[in-house]
Amino acid sequence: MKHQKLTVAAAASLLMLAPLGAGLAAPAVAAPSPSAGSATSLSFEQVKDQLQNHSPSAKLLVAAHRGQWREAPENSLAAIDEAINDGAEIVEVDVRLTSDGVPVLMHDATVDRTTDGKGRVDEMTLAEVKKLHLREGLGSKVATVTHHTVPTLEEAMSEVKNRAMLNLDKGWDYREQILPVLMATGTVDHGIFKGSPTVAAAEEFMARDSRIHYVHIVDDATAGDAFGFTGRQPVAVEVVFDSTADPQAQPAYLNQLASQGRVWINSMWNSLAAGNTDEASLRMDPRLGWNNLVTNYRATVIQTDNVETMDYWRDGGPLKLWDRQPGENTVRVQAEDFLSGTENYGETDANKCLERTLRPTEDVDACNLDGATILQYIRDGEWVTYDVNITAPGLYTVSGRLSSDVEPAGTVALDWGKGPQEPVAIQNTTHNRHFVRQELDQRYFDRGIHRFTVHFTAPDYVSLDYIQFDRTIG
Repeated sequence: MKHQKLTVAAAASLLMLAPLGAGLAAPAVAAPSPSAGSATSLSFEQVKDQLQNHSPSAKLLVAAHRGQWREAPENSLAAIDEAINDGAEIVEVDVRLTSDGVPVLMHDATVDRTTDGKGRVDEMTLAEVKKLHLREGLGSKVATVTHHTVPTLEEAMSEVKNRAMLNLDKGWDYREQILPVLMATGTVDHGIFKGSPTVAAAEEFMARDSRIHYVHIVDDATAGDAFGFTGRQPVAVEVVFDSTADPQAQPAYLNQLASQGRVWINSMWNSLAAGNTDEASLRMDPRLGWNNLVTNYRATVIQTDNVETMDYWRDGGPLKLWDRQPGENTVRVQAEDFLSGTENYGETDANKCLERTLRPTEDVDACNLDGATILQYIRDGEWVTYDVNITAPGLYTVSGRLSSDVEPAGTVALDWGKGPQEPVAIQNTTHNRHFVRQELDQRYFDRGIHRFTVHFTAPDYVSLDYIQFDRTIG
């Protein structure tokens, strides 16, 4: 979903004058936050200069994980284009070789998840791969097949040329096949090679061409390698830590890294940065998230699955207004804030959240999923009851932020005390971590507390993050 970025004055004017389309709120923007970096869009030459800049004034760079897969198939040319349009200076893609030695974009060893075909990439010729069509979003065997085809690396480099950097994930092992493509397309300085080889191997490769950009990956086992480079340094070190106690997550270590290059941290799921995730950022958890990575972990590149939101935040937009209206005009009821007691929910099995449970005394699967506090493993026939406090009477659009990776995904029916309404089909979002806000109802609310029940059907399971109430303004 595209979100228009507005000045404070313009946002105030529009909110006074216009109703919201389909109840999906556009965010207002506040003054830039110093910790979030500059709001200035960069030319490609400026992006290159910034990548080499690790001074305190360096702009935070956004890296789009598998491109903007929320708007196009992962690792597609369209996903690369959308990521750049949404503010990413770096687009991460995954590189594999076909059986005839051509680099193509594909995350998995097989084409099964993301295309309408089957088989290993390295057992298919380029001609065979090119006959396939990509599936929506993050793929899955039931995701919709699109018109998009699997790009070659050459096509991808042409897409980013003079626009952005391309992070060539999984490409270190294929560097001998990748580098000639970059040379032929005039994009050696557009590619970012990344890996965790020996320092000697990385130094030898960087010495081949001064235009090569290299990022070294460190984790618990390889933390010391980052300081073994003599002479030319990697443009960044990617720091992976699943615990704040890890040696590579300590202030002295990170300060030394930051003095010699950029610090790259990934925020897609918990184990990449000890819970500092995209979803924790969206929840505005004061202890976790993007701001914590920048402030306390010296991050100057963050790879994200939420490109548009991160760019909005980096430009000074307050996350409390992302995808919601100011003041009393939006009310959210978190999925885990259901009413206590078995009379207020219908659960068909035991709590499956294990150590991630948010309501340990209840049977409902209230879980923390990579920073999202949700109801997970919602099965067919389950239901749960909430109260919502409406302080501004008016006409509201009611929506739910849901995820499912099956088709059909199931349905949601709201009950305002007179029986369930007509069920609304749940969208297949292509992954259980990909939440999409879907409209469920429109109705008038007086001021006060309103009780409602959410009924589900699901052939497998669905997840719910929150129910949102957006007041129509105008």
